Amino acid sequence: MEDKAKNKVRKAGRSYKVGREMIADMRNCDPRVIDDEQLLKRLVQEAIRTTKHHLLDIVVRKFEPIGVTVLALLAESHLSLHSYPEFGYVAVDVFTCGKNKPEPILEYLQEKFGAKEVHWEYIRRGTMKQWKSIYESEGYKRQIEVIKTLHTRVTPFQKLEVVRAKKLGICLFANDVLQMTSYDSDIYDQQILKKLGKAKSVLIVGGGDCSILKQIVKIKQLKEIYMFEQDQQVVEIARKYLGASAALRDPRLKMFYGDATDSIPYLKDKKIDYAVFDIINYPDNKARAFYNTLFEKLAAINVAAFATQAGHVTDTKEKNLILTAAKKYFKNVETEEKYIFSNGMLNFVYGNNVK
Repeated sequence: MEDKAKNKVRKAGRSYKVGREMIADMRNCDPRVIDDEQLLKRLVQEAIRTTKHHLLDIVVRKFEPIGVTVLALLAESHLSLHSYPEFGYVAVDVFTCGKNKPEPILEYLQEKFGAKEVHWEYIRRGTMKQWKSIYESEGYKRQIEVIKTLHTRVTPFQKLEVVRAKKLGICLFANDVLQMTSYDSDIYDQQILKKLGKAKSVLIVGGGDCSILKQIVKIKQLKEIYMFEQDQQVVEIARKYLGASAALRDPRLKMFYGDATDSIPYLKDKKIDYAVFDIINYPDNKARAFYNTLFEKLAAINVAAFATQAGHVTDTKEKNLILTAAKKYFKNVETEEKYIFSNGMLNFVYGNNVK
């Protein structure tokens, strides 16, 4: 295995308490070696001994016309391999627990089999720690290690979870989708607010985790802050677990609970300089209608400018829906990309000047 890959696997392995398993495909092996029953048995025994694992028993079966299976019972768990000499291929499975790791066994066998190509997969076995996916797409997946679950709640609108995670601090999940982290939410918020300019009044649509609100109340030039959040319970969680109490007491804040598209018309006599959207992803069958209605209502009350996050860069569907709707009502619309450690590269959309 390449050193970089090896180090990556070993680093990841430090957090497991019970066991670690590696499944490997070894290709372009020497067919004479991997079809020799006694040689394979000896190599497996040597691999176990030289890597300081402990062999309890071993079973070998030679198949006709070709192929060998080796099963080794270890004090640490087991090692198995199945050879297919006609393809120069060996399937290897190593499961170990305790301090001993499976990588050295694979490295030893790779060398002895003459394998020119190795593909492996790490499997978490019996881990005592919880892992949550924070982003997943074709060929890519990111997870975080949860230290402690602080709160869970199912509201009429969504499932909410507050966890303390390794590296990312306090995190809020809505319907299993990461919404914010105490580690880098300020970077996200600053990107949303970067075109605020000299605005005196701000409208927040969504943003129930109150992360953006906490940044907004720090801006002294603002005279009026309006916030429309559909789910009151997420704001209660933000108050208790996400440090939002002070921001929610700000005298400039006027909070409205309910559907934002129904509430926006009540601001028709107000001058809104900047609107920000921080909402959960809508299902595909509802997103188009929602964004069309949202931008129509914003244009109707003559909002001067807006900003919103528009999904991950690898998924352009949400961004395109927002752009299509925004361009119907605003003359100037642009996009930017920003890397946020907890979420990866995200799209942001900005617009101004109502048509």
